Amino acid sequence: MTATAVLDCVGIGELALAPLGGGASALDRVLDKARGLPGVAEVVLVSDRDLPGSPGPVVKVPGPGSRPFLDALSEIATRWSGREALVRVRGDGPFFDPALASRMLEDFRRYRAEYFFADGFPVGIAPEILSPRILPALRVLADKAPEPLGDEGLFAVLQKDINSFDLETEISRVDLREYRLSLTCDTRRNRMVCERLLALGAEDAESILDRVPANLSLLRTLPAFLSVQVTGGCPQACSYCPYPRFGGDITTRRDFLPVERYARLMDEAAEFCGDAVVDLSLWGEPSFHPDFPALVRSTLRHDGLSLIVETSGVGWGTEVLEKAAALADRRMDWIVSLDETDPDAYARLRGPGFSEAQNCVETLMRLFPGRVHVQAVRMRENEDRLEAFYRGWKARTENVIIQKYDSFCGALPDRAVADLSPLDRRPCWHLARDLSVLLDGSVPVCRECWAPGAPEGAEILGNVFRDGLAAVWARGDGWFRRHVQGDYPDICGRCDEYHTYNA
Repeated sequence: MTATAVLDCVGIGELALAPLGGGASALDRVLDKARGLPGVAEVVLVSDRDLPGSPGPVVKVPGPGSRPFLDALSEIATRWSGREALVRVRGDGPFFDPALASRMLEDFRRYRAEYFFADGFPVGIAPEILSPRILPALRVLADKAPEPLGDEGLFAVLQKDINSFDLETEISRVDLREYRLSLTCDTRRNRMVCERLLALGAEDAESILDRVPANLSLLRTLPAFLSVQVTGGCPQACSYCPYPRFGGDITTRRDFLPVERYARLMDEAAEFCGDAVVDLSLWGEPSFHPDFPALVRSTLRHDGLSLIVETSGVGWGTEVLEKAAALADRRMDWIVSLDETDPDAYARLRGPGFSEAQNCVETLMRLFPGRVHVQAVRMRENEDRLEAFYRGWKARTENVIIQKYDSFCGALPDRAVADLSPLDRRPCWHLARDLSVLLDGSVPVCRECWAPGAPEGAEILGNVFRDGLAAVWARGDGWFRRHVQGDYPDICGRCDEYHTYNA
């Protein structure tokens, strides 16, 4: 079989072009491996930028997107005609395994597949293989899925009409999907994991399958989800929220985080993390902040940061939302907590504001199309009406969230309808990825530790405004390492949020 290896370098950045682990860059490593693949006649790069040196033939695309990439594949298939397969490889994945790719190519030919992918491996190890003859159909489907290719690659396009193609799959002997690893050099976090695996002697798929489960501490790198409290007040004292228990009279509070302090925190987050999702507000209602658009501006002026706003939908002025929309740059999402479709049931759960919250959703959907999520917390009090909530909103939007109930380590009554915990406990995702910042800059171990000393076992790691983001984050390493060793502090032993995952 003759094939063309296509290195996907769309969006590739300096992290993939810099030396890795004291040796060649991620791109150079992938190039060397791809050139040595049996049956590969040429290696062609697809990129939206000029690449240093002379890496080989380059097909330029205007930017990220599934359709431009498929157009580039069609150009490659025409220019180098007669090839039986196109092998898509990420250009920033230093652990791309040519032995695995060769085995997949052999099976691709043996089973006469049209598309071949691998399952259970971390992103960046295995290629995607496709027949040039399915490119016209994929280009049509890509018009229905115009988003940039993500970790699923071309599969996200193909699954729009999956039964029309002959698929084959290479299954990993160890399923690593639960660790959500991307062994790529596209973010600082992912590059840190690659560096750590290289230091452990990992070279290929087989060594990675052995080393990752035995070294789970490598999963904690840099904060990916930064939850920040920006106001002290809230228009509702919800019956299932711990904030009224420790926040005082939250319905009359009007304290807030000054814009200058918040802006310095965003500067530091961008410098330390590179990229992160910022969530407003950890506690309190963000609509109560006197200059909310300034918070949006302070966040999104950093290219690597995006914003999620969690709100009751109460307290917003249209002018404020319009100013925020003008700044959003499609990097701002909203989660509106509604919980109910019945006004009386809503009042029992959340308090006043049902009509205002409904109207706010309408305004947000107009100003932020496709970026607004309506949410209900699933609990005993609304279980009978939850299906009506889901079906009613699903008829209007795909963005419906049914969130599990959280008792905050047993501090609140158990209202859960079902136990969703895995059979085997794993290290906490929130300790690995999240950082929660209170109004005064204090950082608890996690969101479940909602106040110093309450619930019992909570700990404050430090203050970001006094100690700095890096120092505070480093102090959480010990908590995560205890989880890796199966040693769960008392507060963690009472928590069932460890398996939930933020953006």
